[in-house]
Amino acid sequence: MTHRFPLALLPLGAVALLAGCAASPQPMDGGWYQGTWIVTDAFPSGAVADAASAPRGQAVPMDTARAGDAAGRVCPSPRYSEDRAPLSSVIGAAAADWPGMSDQVTVLNVDCDGRPFARYAVMADGALMARYGGWVLRLEHGEKLAANPAPMMAEPAAAPMAVAPPPPPAVTPPPPVAEAPRRLVYLASYKTEAWARKGWGVLAGHSAALKASEPVLKDVEIKGKGKFVRLFAGARDDGAAKTICKELGKAIAECGVAGRE
Repeated sequence: MTHRFPLALLPLGAVALLAGCAASPQPMDGGWYQGTWIVTDAFPSGAVADAASAPRGQAVPMDTARAGDAAGRVCPSPRYSEDRAPLSSVIGAAAADWPGMSDQVTVLNVDCDGRPFARYAVMADGALMARYGGWVLRLEHGEKLAANPAPMMAEPAAAPMAVAPPPPPAVTPPPPVAEAPRRLVYLASYKTEAWARKGWGVLAGHSAALKASEPVLKDVEIKGKGKFVRLFAGARDDGAAKTICKELGKAIAECGVAGRE
């Protein structure tokens, strides 16, 4: 029995995106795929038992020495190649009633130790589409998502309080020993708080210093993209911050980048 994907479940923007798949991708230089890609949306294809299983916000690294996928797997020796194939061959036959399924698109293939590891259809706007279980995923390059962040809003000033007479003098206790200010180390951005916390668990497995710290989450609005959750680690000083990033290595692409606090 063939499962048909109801177009009514797709956002209008997603339908328009898929309808434009017939347009050929713009020519790109070698290595255009390098960097960290973010799963920005997921569309159900057929029956999906668990709506929370969509990996929205998942970071997918791709470079010459390391590649990941939406399932969280990591390949330490990836090899990349491109070919042309129908869009349906990448996102699955269950989505056969989507527009443009028979159109030829550029396909990015990722092999690991000579075996297929991941496969992505390259869209005309530079985004990637992939199949993940019962989901069709859209991925966008992290650097593109981080562009033009919305300015942070200042907190409203407190209302003026009535002036009260000064209290009688009291014995002043000795000042407490001041703690060293905690330095926030930027790690990555995610689409939801749940995926940010999952990302913390994954990254803590790569760094003993990170495992000894605590996650700090901050919401941010990215212009034209919506809400994202930035993940930070607390470090006691610059040396501790450098230790975290050194231990993480290539697990993330922007460890400690400035301007995200």
